[in-house]
Amino acid sequence: MSGLLDTDRGNMEPIKTLRKSATIFLALCAAVTLLFVSSLAADAGQSGAVVKKAAFAGSFYPADRHELETLVDRYLKNAASEGCEGSPGTFAVIAPHAGYVYSGQVAACSYAALKGQKAKTVILLGSSHRASFDGVAVYPEGSWETPLGRVSIDSAMVKSLAASGGTIKQVPSVFDGEHSLEVQLPFLQRTFKDLKIVPLLTGRIQKEGIVKLSEILKGIMSRNKGRTVLVVSSDMSHYYSYNTAKTMDISTLRQIEGLSWEALYGGIAAKENELCGAPAVLAAMKMTRDIGGEAQVLGYANSGDTAGDRSRVVGYGSVLFAQSDHRDLPPLTGLEKKKLLSIARKTLDEYVTSKTVPHIDIKEGRLTQRSGVFVTLNRHGQLRGCIGSIKPVAPLNRSVVEMTVAAASRDTRFRPVADDEIKDISIEISVLSPLKPIKTPNEIEVGRHGLYIMKDGYSGLLLPQVATHYKWNREEFLRNTCSKAGLPEDAWKDKGARIFIFSAQVFSE
Repeated sequence: MSGLLDTDRGNMEPIKTLRKSATIFLALCAAVTLLFVSSLAADAGQSGAVVKKAAFAGSFYPADRHELETLVDRYLKNAASEGCEGSPGTFAVIAPHAGYVYSGQVAACSYAALKGQKAKTVILLGSSHRASFDGVAVYPEGSWETPLGRVSIDSAMVKSLAASGGTIKQVPSVFDGEHSLEVQLPFLQRTFKDLKIVPLLTGRIQKEGIVKLSEILKGIMSRNKGRTVLVVSSDMSHYYSYNTAKTMDISTLRQIEGLSWEALYGGIAAKENELCGAPAVLAAMKMTRDIGGEAQVLGYANSGDTAGDRSRVVGYGSVLFAQSDHRDLPPLTGLEKKKLLSIARKTLDEYVTSKTVPHIDIKEGRLTQRSGVFVTLNRHGQLRGCIGSIKPVAPLNRSVVEMTVAAASRDTRFRPVADDEIKDISIEISVLSPLKPIKTPNEIEVGRHGLYIMKDGYSGLLLPQVATHYKWNREEFLRNTCSKAGLPEDAWKDKGARIFIFSAQVFSE
């Protein structure tokens, strides 16, 4: 018996080895299972929904992370260098959604305008290209993925939107195969940190639905002011010749900038204007107009500009929406006025003689603050060119350079200024206060205020000194501003007309 036991003890080593191997195997299985469960949990997002995988990486934009980062960063850098800037009051943009080779640079202009915003949630609003449904759909939970990582859904805001009377419904299936929102994500990921999104798509929606959507957006944006921005995804005209598309798209952009949403609604119905994200754009326009905001076109191109084929093109526009800032620039000192005139003179001389633009390096003071500005060139007391920027989109010193070049070379009423004219030209600068909408013409003070009138995509501006020069009364000033806009003289009386006043600090050589 003992021999048997001894023999059995000698055979125990293989058994121990097997038990040890089994233990290791089970431990490995447990570890793998834990990793798998953890992976599922990560894919599930905070609400338990599976991650929505990128469907258009490798087609609309690069699938390689490094290549995508490099491309988007280059677009954003180019946009910043081209002056695509926002303001602290920027709360929404329109960005196109085609393949990046076609529309990426225009889209970057919109995101450059959002740079510096502290928002933590972005509402992505587009119109469905594939799914057919009524109303507005929201993607309810989880996260969306691109080669740059995952972006979580703001489930709390989704619940708030879904509780808004039935207009917005949680229908995740309509987002399958939809590119218009996904292509915005890489730009958002390179613009914001710790980002959450609320994806919205419009389906079949009538005019009253657009009004309701604008009201919902206004409410959610006001309750989350400073913490939320809106990105409206839309391309413009589709498959016209280059010149036809450009004419149509410029008309559309004028309507958007004028916030003439009802006129644009009618133009789209009559097929005079085109936007594939029309309901989303119209809702953003109405919301902005209702809160007294303003729109500004940042950039435009079509696929004929970016991809070469001009026979059938698609248009792309970049637009920002911002709160109006009615605070005036503090009065400029005598030295600051002289400095601006010196900048304008140096720019005029260099540009006309050598077609180069001087580099102006001013890093402090009021001359770096943003303000609208007009530069007027007079020769022997007669107008020789006048162009300006109405809205405060760039630092004052840089705007003076740009408007001097424009007044000397791009005022269509005159031929470009020649070398032999420079010595006879005097320069006048008008630094504008922000535009202020008025409710009644009685608010206009002739001699103090300039006028800016917008209606149905047309707009016109006259500086305060023009009314003084011609000794116009208030009604004459209104009529002539309408004429400057290409409108009937009495268009200022129409319900759809928007009238703005502004003041100006005017000084000359």
